[in-house]
Amino acid sequence: MTEFDDLIDRDGLDEAEEARLRRVHELLLAAGPPEELPPGLTEPPAEHGAKVIGFPVRRRLGAALVAAATVAALFFGGGYWLGADRHAFQSESTFTMRGPQNAFASIRMASADKAFNWPLQLEVRGLKDLPKGGYYELLLTRNGKLGPSCGTFRTHDGKTTIVLNAPYPLKQWRGWVVVAHYPDEHTSGPLLSTRLT
Repeated sequence: MTEFDDLIDRDGLDEAEEARLRRVHELLLAAGPPEELPPGLTEPPAEHGAKVIGFPVRRRLGAALVAAATVAALFFGGGYWLGADRHAFQSESTFTMRGPQNAFASIRMASADKAFNWPLQLEVRGLKDLPKGGYYELLLTRNGKLGPSCGTFRTHDGKTTIVLNAPYPLKQWRGWVVVAHYPDEHTSGPLLSTRLT
């Protein structure tokens, strides 16, 4: 049996710490040495193969189809809701534009925000599709002169509907025109025009 005084170096120990260590030593001596392991625990147990029980293929396939249909329905419904909300355009005024060869456009204008951005929805029909690199531009006008741009667009089968923006005080301008920009940097005269009232 090992004596407590032989195990502990008392330098730097206060009386409370020495008393605590002495009490732990006495408890360990009272508990005695651990018992020997039973022979069955001296060697690790043999590994047994596990039996995997699978679900029938039909159940898994059916569950996967139900899960896929649910996800598809959620995405479709969410996309429809977001798309319908985004394309809902609340217009305050509508202006029509006319041009040659039955070209026609309408501009639906919403109320301006606090920064004087005027959202516009432009619907164009009857303009020819421009070659690659070409585009149309909606411009403001005053006294027959071209003003700032409200945006650019392209057509497909002669038509398009697009949301543009007029970030200008519109009281300074008297109308809109649509001009074509060709890939060779040639710009047409006004193809469609209207006056603000």
